[in-house]
Order: sequence, then C-alpha cells, then structure tokens
Amino acid sequence: MASDNSHSFSSSSVMTYSKVGDEPPKVFQASSQMRCAPGGIKETRRSLKDSESGLEKMSIGHHIQDRGHVIERKENRKTGEKELNQDFQNMDETEAQSFDEEWQREVSRFHTSAPMARLEAPRHRTVHRAAITGPQDTHRDDKAAAANQTHYNELNIKGSGRKKH
Repeated sequence: MASDNSHSFSSSSVMTYSKVGDEPPKVFQASSQMRCAPGGIKETRRSLKDSESGLEKMSIGHHIQDRGHVIERKENRKTGEKELNQDFQNMDETEAQSFDEEWQREVSRFHTSAPMARLEAPRHRTVHRAAITGPQDTHRDDKAAAANQTHYNELNIKGSGRKKH
C-alpha cells in the first residue's frame, strides 16, 4: 500500500484465448485493481472469467486501515451454481452498515463535488475515427440501391418512435 498521505492506483489484467478445431474457444480473463487514498482508505476489485470451467467471480473490497468489508460473487455458468460471500476483516457483521457509511464519508473528502463512487478507474474514452470513403468515381448499382431501400422500408423496429421537428 502507498504511503499514508498519497493517492495511488494499480491495475493488472490478463486474457488468454485458444481455439482448437471445431471446439468452442477457451477464454480466460482476470483483472485486479487497487485504489488507495490518504488515511488508509483502499478499494480493491478483482474479477475472473473462465469459459472452460464456467466460473465467473467478482469481488469488491473497501478498507479503512486494518478493517475491511469484501463482497464476492461467484457463478458457475455450466452448473448454474451461484454464491455470495462477505468477508469482514477486524469487525463484526453487525458493523457492516456503519463501516460502509464511514468508508463513503472518508472517500467523499477527496471528491467534494461528487459522491464517493468516484474512486473508480478512469472510464475508457470514445475513439472517433474518420469515415472511410471510396473513390469519387465509384458508382452505385441503382438496382442494388433500390433493393436496399425496399429492405430498409420493410423493417419493423418495435419501440422506436419518430420525433416531430
């Protein structure tokens, strides 16, 4: 953990993919993140997904100094078995709600304009790419264009409404 007066973030992830013949692909993904803030505030996030065993796991832990509350969800996609575990470190289960409130208060000190949920990893930015255009002298087949327009007009998308301008 970082020094008591600094902020830190660390992240690690791994992914493997393999496919042999006609078998379905095998994918394994695991990630771990840790965020630390002054005062011994720490958040941990871990996830695992294994297509071969069907296991999916995710845990989120909130820590203040030596106390912690970790919630872990497990699911086996092949057997349908689900499990939810909570681990209380240096406190009783009856203290969970007051600990979570204390953790939120401590974290909110670092984000005066937003709730504590902001102690999250940065969001991925949307990548904007220029449209790829064909050469200027490319002509479109008029019959194909008409067929596409007819197909488009026959689509019936439920739940979509038209806006009047």
